[in-house]
Amino acid sequence: MRISKTIICYLLLLALSRSCQAQVKGDHDVSKSLRNFVQNFYDSYTPLVLKSHGKPPWEGVLKSKRSEFSTELVRALREDFAAQAKDPGEIVGLDFDPFLNSQDPGEHYEVGKITQKGDSYFVEVSGVWSGKKSEKPDVVVQLVNQDGHWLFVNFYDGGKYPNGGDLLTILKTLRDERQKK
Repeated sequence: MRISKTIICYLLLLALSRSCQAQVKGDHDVSKSLRNFVQNFYDSYTPLVLKSHGKPPWEGVLKSKRSEFSTELVRALREDFAAQAKDPGEIVGLDFDPFLNSQDPGEHYEVGKITQKGDSYFVEVSGVWSGKKSEKPDVVVQLVNQDGHWLFVNFYDGGKYPNGGDLLTILKTLRDERQKK
């Protein structure tokens, strides 16, 4: 039985089309999963910040949601918290919320654009004050998918400040300054 070249080409195009549709659906599923994960984090974290009086809420979040953060990030933040606790009269650690990139939190936070670079995904997060969303993201969150679940890897300045920066670099700089003293 002979199969014509036209039929073979048609079958190949059909297979290729389905493969592309599966890829697009997979990309959409990843984006939706990531968007939901980050939005859920900020929806549960922001009320803690707004109610916080005294102890920084991010310390408790690292305990209750430890599995959502990379080992390196948890280690660096815990080291910073411990150093600050030893010297409460001086600011020797973070003086802003590491997950909001702010000293003054918004009413709530909204997930925006998602960009993939290699294995990492970068999610823009913008604060809302008096019902108005900030023009630029307040923070850009870096995540990876590890063993089927999302993991926070780093938090970047959202481009509001000229020098920019990221949380891991800031924590390293603070640690280096403490070691010099």
